[in-house]
Amino acid sequence: MKQTLTTDPIDQFITLFQQGVDAWIKAGEILVQLVEEDPHTYDYIIQRCPTLNAGILGRFEQMGRKTLHPQLLLTASPGFDKLRKLPFSMQERYLTEPVPIIVHTGTGTDVLLVEAKNMTKEQANQVFAPGRIRTEGEQKAWLMQQRSMAARPVGTNVSPWKIKGGRVEFQAGATLSAGELATIITQLTK
Repeated sequence: MKQTLTTDPIDQFITLFQQGVDAWIKAGEILVQLVEEDPHTYDYIIQRCPTLNAGILGRFEQMGRKTLHPQLLLTASPGFDKLRKLPFSMQERYLTEPVPIIVHTGTGTDVLLVEAKNMTKEQANQVFAPGRIRTEGEQKAWLMQQRSMAARPVGTNVSPWKIKGGRVEFQAGATLSAGELATIITQLTK
């Protein structure tokens, strides 16, 4: 059944936009079928349509496999850049649901609810960890680590710990990442 467009130009635009997104998803699903039948499918498509490249086809394949939400391709923002790396279910959830962000106030901390598309680069870095969203406690620790790093004099590469006689001495207020802890353990076991 053919869908008719309304006479309202805004409704027409919205209808066509949604049809375009639906077409991208369908194209991705077809691409997945083709790739599963023949791993050289990208080459064949690029030969017949040189304006496409492997990066674009990869995005369509991700949409077809339901690992990338098409709405995340339509908006450039630091939050959406990070959201693209999360599982599809979280992408769908946080396209519309705001994300809790811990912020410092004069009396401590508070929670702001910010949509991913409106996040600054710093907020996105604070909230998103590889494959997940940081908890409020993790965000507080992340903020403390950022403050600690900012408080260090520029140009000094002073470690917040030193190893003496098989023991670790920490500077007051030192905060460590998992990688730094692993480095300490490696140095202790040498």
